[in-house]
Amino acid sequence: MRLPIIIAAVSFISCGQNSSKTMEITTKGDSIKTSIDTEKTLPGVKDKPFTYTAPDEEPVNEILKAKYGTEWHVLSDKEATWMKAAFDYFIVPKRKDSPNYPYITKGDYNADGKTDIAALVTNDKKSTYQIAIILDTDNILFWNEDILDDAAISTFTKSDIEGMVGEKSKTER
Repeated sequence: MRLPIIIAAVSFISCGQNSSKTMEITTKGDSIKTSIDTEKTLPGVKDKPFTYTAPDEEPVNEILKAKYGTEWHVLSDKEATWMKAAFDYFIVPKRKDSPNYPYITKGDYNADGKTDIAALVTNDKKSTYQIAIILDTDNILFWNEDILDDAAISTFTKSDIEGMVGEKSKTER
């Protein structure tokens, strides 16, 4: 007899909850409450992707277009299939320091003293994702393996990766 009453009470309480997608935000020491519509402020990733343009997306797309036509272009948030929680946790904070993240990064990849670009690119005709390393406008290399559509690329300095698993110790060199 108690179980049906508990189920009915939980159902009754849950039916009375507000189903709109708003949240109340209060700041410390302030009694003012502000209602925020989360559909407008939080990026919808799979259902309603928002439009974000990395600062270097257009120049990279122009380089790819000059060499390959419209075959390849930089992957965008709209095309990637990020889970919303992963996107909010990993991508959004990192973009504050690196606005091209997670699709474009720069570094001297061939040690010629010039800045090169690596970009996560997609080919609409083949539905593939690859990393393109742009050494200059005529020298573009593609990573041999297909990449996942929710991949992220980033550049690390040598000091950032020292001591990581897989690096040879100084005695082995």
